[in-house]
Amino acid sequence: MLTDPPAEDEFEVSIFGPGKGESIAVHLGRNEWIIVDSCIDQADGSNPVATYLGQIGVDLATQVRLVVATHAHDDHFAGIAELFRACSAARFVCSSAVTSEEFFALTEIDVELEKVMRASALAEYRKVIRYVEDRGRSSNGLRPMIRASNQRVLLSRTSSELAAKVTALSPSDEAVTRALRTLARGAASSGDLRRLPTRDPNELAIAIWVEVGECAALLGADLLTGPAGCGWGAVLAEFVPDFPASLFKVPHHGSPNAHHDDVWATLLDGAPVALLAPYRAGRTPRPSDADRQRICGLTERAFITASPEMPKPRRAVKTMAAALGTLPARIHEPWGRSGHVRARFGARDARWRVELSDIARPLCGT
Repeated sequence: MLTDPPAEDEFEVSIFGPGKGESIAVHLGRNEWIIVDSCIDQADGSNPVATYLGQIGVDLATQVRLVVATHAHDDHFAGIAELFRACSAARFVCSSAVTSEEFFALTEIDVELEKVMRASALAEYRKVIRYVEDRGRSSNGLRPMIRASNQRVLLSRTSSELAAKVTALSPSDEAVTRALRTLARGAASSGDLRRLPTRDPNELAIAIWVEVGECAALLGADLLTGPAGCGWGAVLAEFVPDFPASLFKVPHHGSPNAHHDDVWATLLDGAPVALLAPYRAGRTPRPSDADRQRICGLTERAFITASPEMPKPRRAVKTMAAALGTLPARIHEPWGRSGHVRARFGARDARWRVELSDIARPLCGT
């Protein structure tokens, strides 16, 4: 268990998962943090990032500056409303490309229409919006919510001792336009509950560029390579960093539909630290063997929070399977415990120092 706090001048990126999902804590130095996404540990129902920050002495109510919801998929979104509630001085960041669930959470949704939407995402958005409304406006009239878009600065700290900046790289203008078109079609056909249009939230996800001093990290969320004018293609067309990132949160659990060669060639240095969490619930667990070989061909310093293989079921799951008799052909629990990979970079370091929890492991050479 990793329970020692970072030094005041240390840049930290900690990733947690799978539990049910993936979450990241980032120390910007000077006891200021941001949290990116949320997950739930299925072993005990806890929020791993909140647990970790509490163990190292971080006051969620005062030291967390931003809570970022990169996109509305359960494996990045579960429990984020309660996390935001606990971080009472933080601003909530979400995509400017609005999904159907978020749009209808902002309105008085028809009960019948609610039946064809993703209930978990709708419920999280409703709670977030309620907490935003409850906090009211700041002295300058702003609510504690930020809409991320291409190259919007989400946080900036200018300091001769340790400057920091957090910049959204997506969604692109084209992605926002596509999302609006989808919402328009949904409004036009809301009477036909069988065909409510939707847009893949991964297409609308927020990739984030974080700079602390002269070190940068690229947090890829689940951003896809396209379609045209969207995703990593749009990021590469418009974003030119002052220096490359030396740490990369690999997008979409290493899936090939989020891999872009030019991201590695132009936004990252020659041998970055690569961090990822597995996804076990799909037809093909990620990262697959092919994904692992591709990533390890680009850097030897790649680390994963837990094995992509299906974990052994807990006793409660086995008991349930036994009670069902011969009915289930196969009972398993894809999520399980949440592992932790922590990377730190201090003012006197030449490269990132990486530490692993008990179930985290190197991705390469295994």
